[in-house]
Amino acid sequence: MDKNTRLLLGLTDKHLSFGEDWLEYSHSKGVKAQIIKATLTYIPTHCRNCGIKNQGQIIKNGYHWTYTQLPVFNGRLTLLKLKRSRFRCHECHSTFHAQTELVEEHHHLSKQLCLQIMLDLKKNVSRKEIAQKHFVSDVTVLRLMEELAASYSPNWRFLPKILCIDEFKSMKSCEGAMSFICVNGETNKILEVLEDRRLTHLTRHFMRYTKEARENVKYLVMDMNASYDQLLKSVFPNAQLVTDRFHIVQQMNRALNQLRIKTMNAFRHSSPQEQKQYRRLKRYWKLLLKDSTELDSQHRPYHSLFKRPLTQTDIVDELLSYDSTLRIAYDTVQFLKYAFTHRDAKRFFEELDTLDPRLPFWFKKKLRFFKKHKQGIINAFCFSFSNGITEGLNNKIKVIKRVAYGYRNFYHFRSRIYIVQGLVFSQD
Repeated sequence: MDKNTRLLLGLTDKHLSFGEDWLEYSHSKGVKAQIIKATLTYIPTHCRNCGIKNQGQIIKNGYHWTYTQLPVFNGRLTLLKLKRSRFRCHECHSTFHAQTELVEEHHHLSKQLCLQIMLDLKKNVSRKEIAQKHFVSDVTVLRLMEELAASYSPNWRFLPKILCIDEFKSMKSCEGAMSFICVNGETNKILEVLEDRRLTHLTRHFMRYTKEARENVKYLVMDMNASYDQLLKSVFPNAQLVTDRFHIVQQMNRALNQLRIKTMNAFRHSSPQEQKQYRRLKRYWKLLLKDSTELDSQHRPYHSLFKRPLTQTDIVDELLSYDSTLRIAYDTVQFLKYAFTHRDAKRFFEELDTLDPRLPFWFKKKLRFFKKHKQGIINAFCFSFSNGITEGLNNKIKVIKRVAYGYRNFYHFRSRIYIVQGLVFSQD
């Protein structure tokens, strides 16, 4: 084998020697494999067992055959069949074999193959697909994944100034039904993923950080989950709560949409005219949730449900004419959205204090829910912090789980999340 071929195959160990017929083909693991035959021998400098320096006490004592799996070459399983020298030490009467830098001692997979598998684990593909690609078992891929993930550990002396927290659905076996994720709001990278989102578990976990690290957290960005408020008092004494603005708008839209559905269903089994109103409320629901300032009042395309050309503003006016309560609710939500858009917290809460008494009780209750999170909403109007990156990471986590067709073990799931998101490789 010439020098260029050795470089191509990664067989650069100077102690390897190859004969003329160094390549053969055979069947292994149910496929046709290409087998590279080589001899590994050298004069050892010392005994691997007793450590004595070799001054003639160590002699060759036969050979030993081993198989090492190399990275796939030309799409085929590639094996290195090594004829290793066996050595005997007359000082301690022990034997040992010649070693090569291509593979760890007592390992079957070469270092280069292990590295390629680890790099593939960073891609969002299933473990089974990686195993099939490299002609290894899924258990082997799992073992390498856990070895890789074990190199990551939290820095218990540091927490970011901005901490974004949320929960996500991981698996049924998790305690507390939902899992917890916290993100560094300054770098937009995952800080930690925890199995349990319950307050006692979170408090116990974050108390492992030093007092200086916990006092460094100035802003806690989250949704309107009441249980997380307690973290401020017990864990992060210097932090201010910032409610994510997306959840504020979502709460208003959900309340209005539920009222639209109730109004729409009231027309479902009535006269033909009211059934038309039902279909219109069902078809154009997005326009009711849209900000009134963004409605198109210029273009008039033809709409088959109305049998005439209408602008988006005309359609909304027509829909609101079907029910007075729906119109009042729509105007109320639009006033709140206006105050929200202009970051006017005073006007926002004044509107909540003066809700129209004709509105349904359940609708007013959903809007007055904001008063329980008044300080967090005021901070959301003052600061530009958002939990959007956390929601995006949650979506990526769902994709990881979907590609793998689910996980049974949370810690395997978390290890894959850390690897795919770059937490492990960023440690190097």
